Amino acid sequence: MALSKTEAIVLRTRRQGETSKILSLYTQHYGRISVMAKGARSIKSRYGGVLEPQTHIGLVFYRYETRELQYLSQAEIISPFAKLHEQLGRMAMAAIPCEMVERNEANGHVNPALFHLLLSTLTVIDGAEKGYRNAVRAFMVRYMEHSGFKPEFAHCRGCGQKQRSDGAFFDFSKGGFVCDACSGTLGEGQKLSAAVLERLHYFLQAPLEKSVQVSVDAAQGREMDRFLLSYMQYHIETLHHLNSIIYLDKIQSTLRIVKPDEQRKQYGDSE
Repeated sequence: MALSKTEAIVLRTRRQGETSKILSLYTQHYGRISVMAKGARSIKSRYGGVLEPQTHIGLVFYRYETRELQYLSQAEIISPFAKLHEQLGRMAMAAIPCEMVERNEANGHVNPALFHLLLSTLTVIDGAEKGYRNAVRAFMVRYMEHSGFKPEFAHCRGCGQKQRSDGAFFDFSKGGFVCDACSGTLGEGQKLSAAVLERLHYFLQAPLEKSVQVSVDAAQGREMDRFLLSYMQYHIETLHHLNSIIYLDKIQSTLRIVKPDEQRKQYGDSE
């Protein structure tokens, strides 16, 4: 047993007994870990709102290398992401990258670059006035790169030519678009417009905080979201049926009576 200190993002919590919580955390130095927070749900708990999902915390915990469940000693908030927790749309968006990491990252697999990507994504969702939905899209594209399935949006996987103005077919098995000359027998995939290919390429290359400045209209957004979910699910089985996306779809359907401008504001569309 060793007393260890690190930063973490709270991915998910669940009740344990009458007064405790088990936390699923993604940490800077230890990857994804599960931690027991004894007494965290009691009235006299010293943790208060420190252990809420989608919160950036500093923690000290008792680390047992032979156990999957660790034990919390101390925790404090580093970044509360107050606006994120106050607005349903932001919270629903932030739940998507958190669930992706929680579902797919192996316990104890250390990836500081992914930790900073997740932290940057939550920071942008919390701070951006508009367009923060693009931060989630950018996270999805970059997560595929971290997972070994980096997509190619700028050049044909067959001959290397640049994509044309009329768009192209993106072949999931090849991890990139295929021009007409190289199409041959096409596998599972999706036809993408030139505008969507261009934006996805930008999300992969540009600083994440710049993604919120990209204009994405409703049709492009639907095309992009369908592609990202399909491409992820083609390669990563654990990302099928994400509860956060099902929940987002449900609350957006419920709020169809909201005026379009107000709905875009709530859910970070950038058009």
